[in-house]
Order: sequence, then structure tokens, then C-alpha cells
Amino acid sequence: MKKENILVGILVVLALGGIYLYNRPAADLGTQQAPRVNIEPPAAGNSTPQNSSMSPPQNISWNDYTPGMTLARKEGKSIFLYFHAAWCGYCSKLKKETFTDDRIKAYLNDHFISIGVDTDKREKLARQWEVRGLPTLWFLEADGTKINNLPGFVNADQLLSILKYIHTQSYKTMNFQEYVQQESS
Repeated sequence: MKKENILVGILVVLALGGIYLYNRPAADLGTQQAPRVNIEPPAAGNSTPQNSSMSPPQNISWNDYTPGMTLARKEGKSIFLYFHAAWCGYCSKLKKETFTDDRIKAYLNDHFISIGVDTDKREKLARQWEVRGLPTLWFLEADGTKINNLPGFVNADQLLSILKYIHTQSYKTMNFQEYVQQESS
């Protein structure tokens, strides 16, 4: 019950931010169609996270769904599951602004198995995960147990806090607001 209250609190705060961003005038993001972006998973066998201590990672190590789930279980890493589509403006914004941040790339590559799912190509999978809007981010334990999801755009600072909250398993002992307060003190 406590875990549910914590996650509900996180979702309410993030949902309000998502609603605000979703309802902003189109002029804020431009009125042109979003450019097509390629975030396909890496070639087979190229799912090893990059070492962030040497130099900033070039990209997030994206995996396809089934191999990524298997790899997470094998390596005991949490899963970052990203549902997107090429036509989705906020998916493009997330890719350009959040996923290019070196802190995000390094943290995801070091602590998570990242899985990208193009909902236009994997409609059945998106339905199984009850994806209602894009982008949608799911956070899972290594065995595939659902922790929580986050619909909509999130900036790099917000996502980094959420990733740390999930990776450290702080969601099991405190709500997100308590975690943020603890980290800032």
C-alpha cells in the first residue's frame, strides 16, 4: 500500500507537468511536422553499455524488446522501456533534449537496460503495455516486474532524478517527494 501511495504521488506530479506541456500552444514547439527520428536498437550483439568514465557516451544503448528483457534478467539491471513513434512531436523533443544529455546517456547505459519500442511497428506490444499516449516511459525491475510508468515529455534533470530513484530502489522505502528532498539536503 505504501509503495502504491509513493508511486501515485510521483505520477500525479509528473502527470500535471505532462498535461501542462501537452496543452501548451503549438507555437511553443513549432507547427511543422516533427522530423523523423531514428532510434532503432543497435545491431545484434551491440548491447553492452558504454563506459562513462572514459568519455561521454555517444548514444544510449537501445535494445529490442525481447533481447533487452532477456539481457536485463541476465545482468540483473532495471529496465527503461521507451514507447515512441516517428510522428510524435514530444518523442522527438525527448530524443533531442533529454536523451542527448550526457548524464542521461551515462546513467542509462551504466544502470539500466534501455529498450525502445516503435509503436507503429509494434502495435500489439504497445497495446499489451496499455500505452495510451506517446511518449510513454516504463520502469521495470530486472525480472520484468512493473514499477511504474510515466506518460509524456520529461526534461533531463527530472528524468535523472527518476532514474536514480528507481535504480537505488528508493521507491520501496519513500515517496518521490521525500527522495528529492533527501537528495537536495
